[in-house]
Amino acid sequence: MGRLTLGERTFTAGSAILLTIFAFLCFYPFWYILILSLNEGRDASLGGIYWWPRMLTFDNYRVMLSDDTILNAFWVTAKRTVIGTFGSLLVTSLVAFALSRKELPGRQSFLFVFLFVMLFSGGLIPFYIQLIHLGLINNFWVYVVPSLFSVWNMFVMKTSFQNTIPESVVESVKLDGGGYLRIYVHIVLPFSMPLFAALGLFTAVGQWNDWFTGAFFVNDIHLQPLPTYLQRMLSTIEASQMISSSQMTTMNAARLYNPDAITPKSVRMATIMITVLPILIVYPFVQRFFVKGVLIGSVKE
Repeated sequence: MGRLTLGERTFTAGSAILLTIFAFLCFYPFWYILILSLNEGRDASLGGIYWWPRMLTFDNYRVMLSDDTILNAFWVTAKRTVIGTFGSLLVTSLVAFALSRKELPGRQSFLFVFLFVMLFSGGLIPFYIQLIHLGLINNFWVYVVPSLFSVWNMFVMKTSFQNTIPESVVESVKLDGGGYLRIYVHIVLPFSMPLFAALGLFTAVGQWNDWFTGAFFVNDIHLQPLPTYLQRMLSTIEASQMISSSQMTTMNAARLYNPDAITPKSVRMATIMITVLPILIVYPFVQRFFVKGVLIGSVKE
């Protein structure tokens, strides 16, 4: 391989610089929130903190974790994410597999209906009325049932099944006496694991970050997820009430932190970190499936 020309070296160096700047702009806001959450609140309010905590403390996290409401919200979020992700992948993939079979009666009609409802929706009010009739208002399953089926993911899975699963393998299973359920379990699932990993992460992120459902369809504070709680925390009054409650609990038990060094803003920063950290931990483990999973699901018929 020959040496790079001056233009090629310039282009490579320029691309590296631009990508480095872009990566820094994406990373720094997260880093800034982290150092503010690890700094004493009253000291952070003075400004001048950009790279490292000036007065390192874990009191913000102690205050946050001493609140039973936020611990319960974390559990609700984790539970809805796990159940909602696996449930959505199962239901959506079953529908996609059925529609990928050309021998399905009325296949084109079903595809037209699904395409129509993906492009046009009834709106929020009919959706709310429907949830009332289903008994899902102020119910944990309001986080799971409406999201069990994704039309967009169904079309991606359908295309993937049609283009990656050899028809000869399906026919051989049929000749051996296997039905469609066996084809789904022993053929479709093993062939589509990268696709499931990619779409599963997208679904899990959507479930984890969803604050809208808890804010509008759930009144019971014990059923509200962590993002909804964080949205409430954006109110200084709400954060101040949590600090006051935590201070009273701590003073009655033991002096675990300095209450004078905590502000609503510092507690909000700690809450944001707890909210985004689980997804950041999971992401590297499934990142290797992204390129392959998305590509095999995006090939046109």
